[in-house]
Amino acid sequence: MSPFIGFSAIMLLLLSASFLTMATPSCPTVSDELSPCLGYLKGQINSSELTEPSKECCSGVQQVSKEVKSKDDLTALCECIKEDLSKVPSYDPNRIPPLPKKCGVANISLPPIDQNTDCSNGILWQDWV
Repeated sequence: MSPFIGFSAIMLLLLSASFLTMATPSCPTVSDELSPCLGYLKGQINSSELTEPSKECCSGVQQVSKEVKSKDDLTALCECIKEDLSKVPSYDPNRIPPLPKKCGVANISLPPIDQNTDCSNGILWQDWV
């Protein structure tokens, strides 16, 4: 094997691997983008977020939705949200499903997510298009 062919094969593998890792949303990005949604998820009474998510929250939801291109991406997003919310003492998981729609995002749907949610369960994503 010539050095050029070996080098080309290695570069192709590296490029493929980097593309695959970029396909799913990273948890640090998800955490940063969705952190403004915490007030809405907690339904804070002394906040305008009691009924509607903030503009900052919706901006984050819209940004994260751009990274979701497959069911695997949606599963990864669910896992990231589940991990982040495991650190939150109290929130309403039923406020998660309407969040994308309230923020004008049509390409993702999410179940109520809590510590018992199985993000890999395909039934959760049957409505995903």
